[in-house]
Amino acid sequence: MNTIVKMILPAAIFVLASAGAVGTKAERDNASKKALTTEWIQINNNPNDCEEREVNCTPQNIAPICTADSDNKQVFRKNAAGQCSVQLYKLDDN
Repeated sequence: MNTIVKMILPAAIFVLASAGAVGTKAERDNASKKALTTEWIQINNNPNDCEEREVNCTPQNIAPICTADSDNKQVFRKNAAGQCSVQLYKLDDN
């Protein structure tokens, strides 16, 4: 009985550790992918006249400027006054 435990226990520990490592990597990979957010484009260059777009952008200045994929217009985030005027920058799609 003792020799069976000595042989099976290390194998079981190895299997559990491997499964944990694979699960952790997949979770980390999913967390690094950003979800699309609802941001805004200006209609007729008017920050008070905005239209929604789904984009993968950030307000952190990492360049290039964020544009909507569908029509290549610059995308903004709304400020406290409800104007679409906060500059956004494109995130990598890695």
